[in-house]
Amino acid sequence: MAYATVNDLSRLLPEKIKIGDQNIGTPVPGNSVTGRSNISPAEAEYYIEYATQHVDSKLRNMYVTPLRRIKEYETDIMADIHHGTQVTVTVRDSGAFIRGNMVRLQAPSYMETATVFDVPTLTTVRLVSVQYDYSVLDGLISTVKYPDPIPTITARFALSFIIDRLWVSEQSPDISSYGATQRNLAINNIDDILTGTIVLMGQDYTGRRFVRGQLMDAYGSPYEKIQKGEDKES
Repeated sequence: MAYATVNDLSRLLPEKIKIGDQNIGTPVPGNSVTGRSNISPAEAEYYIEYATQHVDSKLRNMYVTPLRRIKEYETDIMADIHHGTQVTVTVRDSGAFIRGNMVRLQAPSYMETATVFDVPTLTTVRLVSVQYDYSVLDGLISTVKYPDPIPTITARFALSFIIDRLWVSEQSPDISSYGATQRNLAINNIDDILTGTIVLMGQDYTGRRFVRGQLMDAYGSPYEKIQKGEDKES
């Protein structure tokens, strides 16, 4: 289980770092090479998995891990859907749907998940592929995702691991300032989650911070003994 996708990671990568399978770049004057991939999709998935483990280890004292996807937004479909590829779904408002995100299609007797290909208009969503047919009478479509900002946190951790690996192979310091910045941004979000500033919707708690005060003499959490942000990098 991974909390981010390769697409999430790609959106945060610096311009010169590319994910792909292209091993030979295009030579340009000055003995430089452009277009060559720095890391393969499989390697990117490994680093996302490492980042997911890191996030789980940070949140385990407060939330039940692994975290689960939640249904964030649900709406009726406004026209029949037929199975196929690049299927257009008509909805009242397509504002909640984002390219590359996961959605769930539901009927009374079956359901499936699909990926958003694009959002061409304010009332239509195009999906990569659909396996079943859905009727306007009882069909539903909903966005399904991990609670914010878990995907961004995971992608930042994974990015920092990748940046440090590439940096140490070409530069003398063992970490890059950019990688350290990404980790610090992710740790700031983790701090906000553990102190209750950010609440992960739809998740189960293991700590006592969110229990009603009348049930206990005081709130308690192992995180309270740790100075906020003490493991940040300079």
